[in-house]
Amino acid sequence: MATAIDVMRYIKSQQIITGEVQLQKLVYYAQAWSLAWDGTPLFHDRIEAWRHGPVVRSLYKRGDDADATVLNPHERATVDAVLDHYGSMYGASLREMSHDEKPWADVWGDRPADGVCSDEITHDAMRRFYTVKALHGDGPRRAPAHVQADYAEVREIAGANVERWATTLAILGQ
Repeated sequence: MATAIDVMRYIKSQQIITGEVQLQKLVYYAQAWSLAWDGTPLFHDRIEAWRHGPVVRSLYKRGDDADATVLNPHERATVDAVLDHYGSMYGASLREMSHDEKPWADVWGDRPADGVCSDEITHDAMRRFYTVKALHGDGPRRAPAHVQADYAEVREIAGANVERWATTLAILGQ
């Protein structure tokens, strides 16, 4: 599994970053869409609801430009989809967007605009919100992962299911 630092390095390697706020939001959205699409986190670092939106504290003002090749192809596909969708947006736009979305807004609550918060935005909150967006066709689109299928095994499974559901299929066919 990747770390938030791995994701940050990969995003920085794409040379689209204009600032800290943009970087933080792109890492956040990569995590959120991984949760929506796969049901699993891209990384385990905690994301907190700060004044300017979601922040991965472990990345805050980190100037690390080490190797960006540690993401596996599936992780890269997730981050690439997020970058294709959000990468041209500046930090201020991403901050405003995240403020309008439920995961950050629910944690921030009714604090004043100049308030302070370090409460966690949970994986579950992100998964629920961004899954609904995905089901409505909103947000980035990730290219399907290349799957190497064992077609003999697939035929065997399909055959077993046809036998298992033969009676039901016959009734439905009437």
